[in-house]
Amino acid sequence: MSSSEDRDPAGNVLAVDDCPAMREIMRATLEGRGYSVQAVDSGWAALDAVSQSVFDVIVLDVEMPGLDGMAVGRALRSAPRTAGSAIAMHSSMAEAEVRAGFSGYDVYVPKSADLRSLGEQIDRLVGSRRGRHRGPAGLAPVALVQNAD
Repeated sequence: MSSSEDRDPAGNVLAVDDCPAMREIMRATLEGRGYSVQAVDSGWAALDAVSQSVFDVIVLDVEMPGLDGMAVGRALRSAPRTAGSAIAMHSSMAEAEVRAGFSGYDVYVPKSADLRSLGEQIDRLVGSRRGRHRGPAGLAPVALVQNAD
């Protein structure tokens, strides 16, 4: 059996969070699911990363100093190169507050959700964008909110 390093990644994910521990937890969780993960510490670094690489999903922390996740999301949606990118908003703020600042995301993932749930939601986003389902059959629904916009 080959390791995840010996096969193509399940997808490319950009994880954006100003907290070093959260970046590493997201990286470990998503790499464990077979994703190639680039983790950056700011909104400005996220915009730089998307100018250099293509990502299947961009996970944005909402509350960051400087350029916050909502501003990054608006910038991503307004740029032709990234307008169609899947965006997951990852926040301790209530979804209504996030939506008031930026409603163009694909999923809202509360920081109170366990990171396995984050991985399952990323699986669904990548699978729907690629026209296929990832993950085991009969996967139970997760307690995450799909944006209806």
